Amino acid sequence: MNNLKLEITSKAYNDMEIISEFIAQDNKPAANLMMKLFYKTFKMLLTHPNIGKARKDFTYMDVKFYVVKKNYLIVYRIIDDKTLRILRVLTTYQDICAEL
Repeated sequence: MNNLKLEITSKAYNDMEIISEFIAQDNKPAANLMMKLFYKTFKMLLTHPNIGKARKDFTYMDVKFYVVKKNYLIVYRIIDDKTLRILRVLTTYQDICAEL
């Protein structure tokens, strides 16, 4: 699985934009660092795709969750052992079940 291709959904891009804009209201450099951290985490997930956890308390969908900086969840799925698809990037302040 080390040759996975990264795919980021439009919902995930939108999630990251919302998060970035919210952080930037108080601290633009921190918003940029957060976005860099998300992309660094995506690269790490490509190398270690099974590091995330299934959360049946959130959803029965075949997805994994990976926590970033305690307050952010990357929701992803591995497609046909070829593609790691980032579905959402959510905050722990959101209703996770409703967002999925």
